[in-house]
Amino acid sequence: MFWFFQRRESFLSQTTVQKWSRDRLDDYVLLPATPGFVLRSNCFFVSHFWQTRDDPDPDGKFLRLVQQELKAQDWSYIWVDWSCVPQDPRSENESVYFMRSLQTMPAIIRNSGFIWFYPPFEPRLWILFEVAEYLLTAEGPWPVTDDNRQFVEHIKEMLQDGVRPVLKKHGYRCSYDRDKEFLTSWLEALVLARQLGIDIDSIRSLMDTLTWYPTLQATVLNTPDGVIHFCRYEGTLEFNGVRHTFTPFPRWVGSCL
Repeated sequence: MFWFFQRRESFLSQTTVQKWSRDRLDDYVLLPATPGFVLRSNCFFVSHFWQTRDDPDPDGKFLRLVQQELKAQDWSYIWVDWSCVPQDPRSENESVYFMRSLQTMPAIIRNSGFIWFYPPFEPRLWILFEVAEYLLTAEGPWPVTDDNRQFVEHIKEMLQDGVRPVLKKHGYRCSYDRDKEFLTSWLEALVLARQLGIDIDSIRSLMDTLTWYPTLQATVLNTPDGVIHFCRYEGTLEFNGVRHTFTPFPRWVGSCL
């Protein structure tokens, strides 16, 4: 598995967000989708709303904000979903790659710099997931801005009240039920690990296992504070002999849920 990351010079030269194209491969670098190749020192992940189904940022408004922010910073590669994974219409191979990219995207978020400029709040589950994946797998204070404040507050609510009550209370939605099932299970597992006080390095190791071995049914992880037994399809996380539950993950068959 490799990820397409867009080169700095290509991203900064755009006037609108470039759609992925097999005819513009020189604009990218292929980075191995394994630990150690994607680093916050030289890679960024762009979190953004899609303004339309056919183009996430038709007039380039949010692109210009990101470009202005990143222009003076030192980095080499950037990942934007519209630019870095094949979009409709896709060939059969591109469809397989698209699903693999969605499946492994959490690892990009965990290991890259994270940048966002959001329009007025809407309860979009993909955005909540992206913000939560970044914040809950990182040490240090959480960055709060006017445009991400509600997402951060809702993550705090999830840590207090659980994931499903917060999603229901604030009306979080996805375009596809398939995505909602997967993201809900992922968020529940991640939030539960933080609620149990598992250290960040161990949480990252657990989420790495979920990312790289999507059909692995169970895993055992030794941590400084105890042993984790995690069963993805049973929806159980046992920590120091105490069993906790979450919504079981949907099963992958080949490259599809």
